[in-house]
Amino acid sequence: MHGLNLLLPRYSQLLVLRTLYHANEPLTGREVERRTGLSNRATMMALNSLVAVSAVLFDESPHHHAYTLNRDHYFIAKGLKQAFEAEDLFWSDFRKTVRRLIKPKPLAAIVTGPLARDDNALNTRVQLTLLFSSGRNRIRAFSSLDPLNEATQLRYAVSIDPVLLDINNMDAEKYQTLWRRVEREGILLFGTLP
Repeated sequence: MHGLNLLLPRYSQLLVLRTLYHANEPLTGREVERRTGLSNRATMMALNSLVAVSAVLFDESPHHHAYTLNRDHYFIAKGLKQAFEAEDLFWSDFRKTVRRLIKPKPLAAIVTGPLARDDNALNTRVQLTLLFSSGRNRIRAFSSLDPLNEATQLRYAVSIDPVLLDINNMDAEKYQTLWRRVEREGILLFGTLP
């Protein structure tokens, strides 16, 4: 039996299952649509197919239709639950990889991009901004980038677009767009920003 084939024949079903997994209450179809970013048609097709295989429970009341994840479903309890928990721990593990491989240690490491925004697009690139105490440390860190990119590619299937800065050049005009993006969507992996 290939049970996951029933749950995940389309990417839209994965998005719906992930959304319902993280929901603390039953959701309407419109709320699932809003949270996944899928079209109404794709959302309803995914929900209907997941209800048909009992992965999602459907409650029809006079005032609304509500969907909840069937946490007792075998493939959700034994497989997807662990996968979703691993997703929740992703940034913590990614932080450890960056800290271990970047030498000398930066003052701060920040990620931006689709993964940092929790964008559902299948983009596996992150912009990694590393801030160093001096230009010398920044230059020395360049030799760490290839091992880091190789490790993140093998472990997470993620490529990095590194930006290395030091406290002497971080305020340059050409980096103002970067800092606005950091404010908007950045995840501080470790350290502090001056």
